[in-house]
Amino acid sequence: MAQIQRNQPLYEQLMWRIKAQVASGVLIIGEKLPSVREMALIEGLNPNTVAKAYRALENQNVIETVTGKGTFIRANDEFTADEQLIAILQEQLGEVVIEAKRASISVQELHQWLDSCYSGKPHSPRRMHGISH
Repeated sequence: MAQIQRNQPLYEQLMWRIKAQVASGVLIIGEKLPSVREMALIEGLNPNTVAKAYRALENQNVIETVTGKGTFIRANDEFTADEQLIAILQEQLGEVVIEAKRASISVQELHQWLDSCYSGKPHSPRRMHGISH
């Protein structure tokens, strides 16, 4: 089970883990996901939480449920980002940039973070001047 983040609902954490696994190629198009009950056991979550995550992922065209067969990773070639999704992503990125500027993080460092997110490689935490860990 992955580490629980206290500031984010559990169903959203599961959604992001699944999305990250799709983006990194761990889960591939057409791959069958565990049933709601199986995933609940694997993740240590309530089945209702898993069902909520699966419904949200289905609404976002990440997965699809085939009656009697299961839930599968959906091909994204049919899915193109709509104007609303693009606007939301731009707004979220804008918020990150504002916070980065407040923290004196350079545009070069932000680019490195984006590159490592896209490549699936973790970036090393930034050391604060004068603070030892």
